[in-house]
Amino acid sequence: MQFKINLSDIKLLIEEVEDSALVKRLIEYEKDGQYFEKGKYPSGQYLIDLSEDEVEVVMNSLSDYLMIYGVSNDGEPNALGLQVETLIDVFNDGQS
Repeated sequence: MQFKINLSDIKLLIEEVEDSALVKRLIEYEKDGQYFEKGKYPSGQYLIDLSEDEVEVVMNSLSDYLMIYGVSNDGEPNALGLQVETLIDVFNDGQS
C-alpha cells in the first residue's frame, strides 16, 4: 500500500516505530527525497510503500504515542496529538 506523508511524519515514525527493518526502510525514504506530483513539482510529501503488516506496526506505534504524548491534562488532543491523529487517518484511509 502506498501513502503520501510529509517529512515531519517520516521523522516521527522513524523515532517511534520499534521494528528495526521498517525503520531502515523509512530512513531510505527520507534520503530519497520528495514525491514529485506528475513528475514535475515537489509536493512536499514522500511516497512510501508499506505491507499490511508494516501498516499494523505503524498504527500500533502511533496509537501508543498518541496515548502517551498526544493528550493534554483535560483529555483533549494537544498539537502533537492532532498531528498523530491526522497521520493515523492517512494510514486508515490507505487500508480501505
